[in-house]
Order: sequence, then C-alpha cells, then structure tokens
Amino acid sequence: MPDDRPPTSKIALRDMTRADIGPVRPIESAAYADAWPARAFEGELENAFARYRVAVEVPAPAPSLLDPLTDRLPLWAARPLGGPSRHGIVGFMGVWYMVDQLHLVTIAVAPEWQGRGVGQRLLLDCVDMGIEAELSMVVLEVRVTNARARAIYERFGFVRKGTLKAYYEDNHEDADVMILDLTSADALTNIEAVRAEHRARFGARFAE
Repeated sequence: MPDDRPPTSKIALRDMTRADIGPVRPIESAAYADAWPARAFEGELENAFARYRVAVEVPAPAPSLLDPLTDRLPLWAARPLGGPSRHGIVGFMGVWYMVDQLHLVTIAVAPEWQGRGVGQRLLLDCVDMGIEAELSMVVLEVRVTNARARAIYERFGFVRKGTLKAYYEDNHEDADVMILDLTSADALTNIEAVRAEHRARFGARFAE
C-alpha cells in the first residue's frame, strides 16, 4: 500500500561553501576512485570561473525557506537531520564556465540517496546554469564503462562527440566526451520533458 503521507524533509539546492567540503568528500570518494583532496575543493571554491552546488536535505516545508530573490537556501537552514544524510548534504556537482560552454566537472550522489532523483535534479540545475549564462552547450566526460551514467546523459539529450584516450589517471581508462546543444530547440524541448517527468516522479521530495 503506497505511503501518501507528506515527506518530513525535502531536498533543496544551494551554492557550496568551504564548510561543506567535509561532508562532500565522502560522497565523492564513494563515487570516484580518483577523488580530490580537500585542498582541490578549496581551490575550486576560490575559482571565479567555477561554481559548485550541493543538494541538501532540509525540514519540510522547504519552499518557505528559500530566498524569493535568489531561489537559494540560507546557510542556517541546511542543518543536520540525523541518519545517513551526511550532515544534510546528499549530493553535489561542479561546473566551469568556459568561453562558449559550461563544463560539468563533477557530479555525485551519496550511495544511500541514489535512485531518488537527486542526480537528475543536480543535472537539471547544471543545464539551467548554462541556459541562464546564454552559453551554447554543456560538455562533460564520462568513463566508457559507465553505462548507467551515459544512459542518464543520453536521456537528457547529451550526444557523444569523441573519445579521450587514457583520460583517467587511476586506471588510464578512456572517456567519452558528451555534449548537450543548448541552441537546439529540440534539445530544449527534451529537457522540459525530462523536467516534467522528474517533477511527476520525485517532485514531492524536492523544493522548487
């Protein structure tokens, strides 16, 4: 029998801060064999051409906590809820702003939160950032053996444009380069379909 009770918490997105590095690193380590040290995150947060976002579990109702002008969660609201949520942070992603493109550098979700729409919500946020910056494309690299991630990217409309040989330092695995064309009307229509699908399936768990 389905549980129709409203959720006691929601997931909201906000910009990453130095205080988030501690809870973010175990999530990255679980996702990547070549995880970054803390100092790498510190450098990225100081990089004017980079932006990092975290998905945070907050008490419901979360929408009232968001600043209506910035659509961001105040830092005081991202307090720990206990359990396996790693001090409230359940996922993160980072991008670099290039001349004509947004480069998705990293994205990861805590293992216990995978399959619950967090990664897709972060990826939608990434696409929105590219659109808002009026960039022509979003670019990313994915391991050639990571079929699950590649399937998600393809659902979002990313297409493979090439391969980087021995791209990953840990095992010299190749990387597929995938691109989402933000100038394509068909691609943008598909993104809206993905957004609607995500909202229908997971919307009750996320703060808009």
